Amino acid sequence: MIPSTATSDGDCTPVSDPITALVVANGHQSGDRLEATTGDEFTIRTAESITDAMARLEDVDCLVSEYTLADGDGLDLLDRMTDRTPALPIVFLVDDSHDSSVAVDAIHRHRWADCVAHPDTTTLPDRLRHRVETLVEHRRLAALSRRSLASVELAQDAVAIAAPDGHLEFANRSFAMQFGADRDALCGTVWQTLFTDDCVERLEATAIPTVADGWRWTGSCTGLRGSGEPFDVRVRLGGLEDGSLVFGVDTPARDGGTNETA
Repeated sequence: MIPSTATSDGDCTPVSDPITALVVANGHQSGDRLEATTGDEFTIRTAESITDAMARLEDVDCLVSEYTLADGDGLDLLDRMTDRTPALPIVFLVDDSHDSSVAVDAIHRHRWADCVAHPDTTTLPDRLRHRVETLVEHRRLAALSRRSLASVELAQDAVAIAAPDGHLEFANRSFAMQFGADRDALCGTVWQTLFTDDCVERLEATAIPTVADGWRWTGSCTGLRGSGEPFDVRVRLGGLEDGSLVFGVDTPARDGGTNETA
């Protein structure tokens, strides 16, 4: 079967789960602002210094920090976080009291860091909530993608993923063995080169429109190994939200049956 992107691991945090944010500030005002706009969506914890924050990171999804702190500034915190937990999202509150351009440039060089300018405190809570939610969602999706890709890699089924433009972005070892091809060489090639012209025409005319409608397609095709040798193959085709195609292939002898289904 084509591995699902869902996971039931106990340590998996669903993308839509509530967010626990640690607010690092000299007082409680920033935490109160964030909490006022989030309700049950956020659990707010507080820390008053970098040292205090480093001791309270367990089960935290995101840090929200004032730029100027009791024992350093935002860049000091960013350095500590990069060494400790580089993938934990951080949103900094910056204003005109420090060299904003230097701070913002440094923050934006970090994949999981962002900043919110707060000269207008009336819109700050909503903007802050949006930045936190966006960063945490991206972080959770990235973690889910890595787990999903790992499950595909370890699957015994031959699986490959083609980008919307048709080029293969991923092929597991079983897939490469089925087609007698080097795994690294497969990535970047178009999926159409793996099948005979007749099969490509049928896949494009029948299978892909079926997948585009939200279904999975299964049918028999003739594949082409790296040597050019044709071989019978059973194809299971699925789609991803961005238009990518997921190919699962097997030989008819193992899979059984030859009927085309959707």
